[in-house]
Amino acid sequence: MKIRLNALSAVLAAAMLAAGAPAMADDDMPHQPVAAVAQTKVSAEQAIATAQKLVGGQATDVQLQGKYGTPVYKVEVRNGTQEHTLYIDAASGKVLGSKVDTEWKPVRQTAVSLERAIQIAQGKIQGRVMEAERDNSRGQVVYKVEILAANNVPHKVVVDANNGSVLASYVDYDD
Repeated sequence: MKIRLNALSAVLAAAMLAAGAPAMADDDMPHQPVAAVAQTKVSAEQAIATAQKLVGGQATDVQLQGKYGTPVYKVEVRNGTQEHTLYIDAASGKVLGSKVDTEWKPVRQTAVSLERAIQIAQGKIQGRVMEAERDNSRGQVVYKVEILAANNVPHKVVVDANNGSVLASYVDYDD
C-alpha cells in the first residue's frame, strides 16, 4: 500500500511539474514584444490604415506579434457584421494574410477611432505601440493601449472612446 501511495505521489508530482512548464515558458513572453518592436519599420497606425483601406470599416484591435522571429501586426477591422483579421508585416507593411468572420451584431460607433486613441495615448507616453484594443469596461467603451517606452518599460493607457479623455495610465508588467 505504501509503495502505491509513493508511486501515486510521484505521478502527481510529475504531472504538476509538466503543467507548470508551459507557465514557466510564458514568463519569456514579455521579451518577445521588445524584440519585435525593435524590428518594426511600420507603425501600428500605418498597419491600421492599410487594413482599413483594404476592407473598409473601423479598426477595433491591433496587436504586434513577434513569436516566430518576424514582427507581424494582427489587425481586426469591423465592417457591419463582418470582422476582418489581417496580418501585416511590421517591417515591410505588406499584407501577409487575412480571414473573415461574421459577428452577430455590428460594432457600436464611437466618437474616437482606434487611431486617434493611439495618438492620445502616445501623447501621454512616448514609445511604440505593442497593442491597442477596443473594450467594454463596465458599460463604457474604452481603448486600452499598450506602449513600450524608450526605456523598454511597458505602459498601459486607457482612453475613453466617446470623448478621448485619458482614464488611466500606468506601468504594466503583467502583459
